[in-house]
Order: sequence, then C-alpha cells, then structure tokens
Amino acid sequence: MRAFPNSRSTSPRSTASRSAAAVGHPASGSAADRLRRVGVLAAAATIVCSAGVAFAPAGGAAVGIPVSPENAAARTGILQAVAAQPDPAVIPGDFVTEAGYRPVIEAGMLINPNGDCSSPVPLPAEFDLACKSHDLGYDLLRYAAAHGQPLGPWARQTVDAALERRMHAACDTRENPVSRAQCQVMAGVATTAVDLNSIRQDYGNPIYEPFFEPSGDAPSPARLTLAGIGVAAGLATVTTILVRRRRSRRVSLAPERGPRALDGVAVAL
Repeated sequence: MRAFPNSRSTSPRSTASRSAAAVGHPASGSAADRLRRVGVLAAAATIVCSAGVAFAPAGGAAVGIPVSPENAAARTGILQAVAAQPDPAVIPGDFVTEAGYRPVIEAGMLINPNGDCSSPVPLPAEFDLACKSHDLGYDLLRYAAAHGQPLGPWARQTVDAALERRMHAACDTRENPVSRAQCQVMAGVATTAVDLNSIRQDYGNPIYEPFFEPSGDAPSPARLTLAGIGVAAGLATVTTILVRRRRSRRVSLAPERGPRALDGVAVAL
C-alpha cells in the first residue's frame, strides 16, 4: 500500500475550513462538533452495552452439539413443520399428549392451533400462522430435550428461518406499497428479536425466560434494554442542549456584520 506523501501544500478542505472560520462559521473540527460526536458515540455505546447485557448467553442455554442421538420423531416433526406440504400424521402420539394439543394444517402450514405471536409490541395479523407454526417447532424442540435426545442447533435455526421467510411472504400479499413496506419493517424487527433470543440460548432447547420478568436478583432484559435506551436518549438530549447553547453564545458575541453608516459613508465590515 502506498503511503500518502508528506506535503505542506494546502488542500481544498483545509482552505474551506479556514474560509468558514473567517466568516464566522465553525470549522468541522470545532469544539461543538467534537462535543456532538462524543455524545453520539456515548449514546451508541450505551445502547450496544445494554443490548449485550440483555441478550448475553443464558445460564441454562445449551452449548455445542448434543452428545446423545437426536430424537428421530422430533426431527421428522421439525422438517414437516417447515415443509410446503406437511403431513400431520408424522407427529408422535406422545407429543400430542404431552403438549396438550394436536397440530393441524391451516393455509398449508402445520401449526399449533393454540399458539400466537408472543411479542411486547403488536405485530401484523398476517404473521399469525407463521407464529403458530414457529410455536409448534419450539414445542418439538422441547419435546426432544425432555426425552433426553435434544436436536442440534440446525433445528432451531431451521424453525427461525421458516418464521422469517413466512412473515416476509405474508407482507408481500399487501397491495399498498407503503403498507407493504411497513409490514416488512415489522417482520425484520420480529426476526431480529427471535434471532437474538436464539443466539442467547445458543440455538439449544427454548427456555422460558419472560422478557419482562427478573431472573433471580438480576433485572429483567426489558429493564436493562429500556434503561440503556433511556440513558442514550438523555445523553443525546444533553449534547443537543450544550451544542445549541454554545452556538447561541457564539452568535451573541460575534461582531455585527453588514453595511454600517459612518459619517454619511457606507462602510462594509
């Protein structure tokens, strides 16, 4: 890689900076700009840290590939839950007894008829069947783990990927472009939340961890995340106030510009 030569010539950018300073405008490297950058970086760091704490690996999360053979019935059930033409007959009878429901086919999807989109924010109604099928997939993962034969990370990844694909496909049925775009955004938000939780649990057995409830003495993930966002918003607000005050003080102290009459002669300053 060729290094830039050490030249004393003046660049257009530096010339523009000095020109801006000469007419009373702050240069790009002014204290106000530095203060704004510090505020933005602090806000971003706060959000990242809070999200990292909220979605840190759970204590009971599975790690690595299961040492025991995978449950064959659950494996088949997972593959049927994400198939285009599923067969409900492959679901084992003891799963129906233990789960308390029998999976059914609706709109070409094998679903948990009692499932729903468990989300802290309202999701589009079009996601309902995708969520119910996702619930069935997670119940099959729990079924395999309860029988001492958990499925590998591939299974949860497959179920999550099917949810993402089906939510986006559901949004495509909307005719209005704006409404369709809004639906796609919500699909992305829901997918991100599901992915973060799966990463947190290392794509193992889905553990029930209420997002809004504390775990022992530790605060809930929701409280940590909201606290981080609140701190970030506060830092951004304080930074904005300081920058505006600094600009107002600079304007008030700057000499008056423009033509001024002196002994009947207009003098330009």
